[in-house]
Amino acid sequence: MKKNMTKVMAMGMVLTMLAGTTVFAVDRTATNDMAATGSEMDVKEEGFVTDSGKIISVEKSGTDGVSVVEIENKNGGLRFAVDANSLILDRKDGSYKTVADLTEGMEVAVVYSANSPMGMSLPPYLGSVTAVVANADADNMMVGHFGDDLTDETNKLQLNISDETRILNMEGAKIKLSAADVKNRDALVFYDITTRSIPAQTTPSLVLLLPQAEEAGEEMENEPKMQVQMMVPLREAAKENGYTVKWQGKQKPIVLEKDGTSIEITLGSAEYVVEGDMVIKAAMPSELKDGKTYVSSEIFN
Repeated sequence: MKKNMTKVMAMGMVLTMLAGTTVFAVDRTATNDMAATGSEMDVKEEGFVTDSGKIISVEKSGTDGVSVVEIENKNGGLRFAVDANSLILDRKDGSYKTVADLTEGMEVAVVYSANSPMGMSLPPYLGSVTAVVANADADNMMVGHFGDDLTDETNKLQLNISDETRILNMEGAKIKLSAADVKNRDALVFYDITTRSIPAQTTPSLVLLLPQAEEAGEEMENEPKMQVQMMVPLREAAKENGYTVKWQGKQKPIVLEKDGTSIEITLGSAEYVVEGDMVIKAAMPSELKDGKTYVSSEIFN
């Protein structure tokens, strides 16, 4: 969601920045080309991209209402965070859902900013997303920017909006939206049959209008951490930055020490304590994954 990125520090390791263009997906094909090792961060310049897959777990993380959803797909899967403020939409009937409606085995499509960094865990950890579409196992889908004639900027798809097309926005407003509202907007589109013309024409079943540039800019100012930080392996990051690690069990804080300074990290919480009394909230909660602890990178900044 952010047009500009600040510097991301991750253990002093060299990260390969993969530049790219705005990407779209058809036939529910995921657009996230993360390296199989999970050691690189995929960064694109603008717009939105999509990924899709089947939910294999939904786990609460900490006490701040955040849940971490993991999906599996042919690209190695993806993990992302949702909370009470996340937009979750049902493709079947266009209704707005909550985290509780996301269940194992459900096919979902995830929309996120093209310049969102991803964590180094396997599968990659994305942090927050722009939108989640539940029951996305039917129709084709595409995310793109549609102009005055409702053709996307790659000239591959033109929309013919009908009375049956559901047009929804991020705010969950009850107002009636029309084809005019789709013009010159980024949107996620679900559709079925297309013509063989160039561009292909289709009557979409569902159109979700995504945030405009000014909205994304405002969000960047309000929530800079969530999209510019990364999840890093705790022990490796601590060693790289000169900290010793004291493990006291899952029920007690992990203690980092360096030059008389201590940092206490509690599994499942985004808050960490410096010098015993200064509580700071990280971008993402710490977590134990496959026997390894991951924390948000700004702890070491």
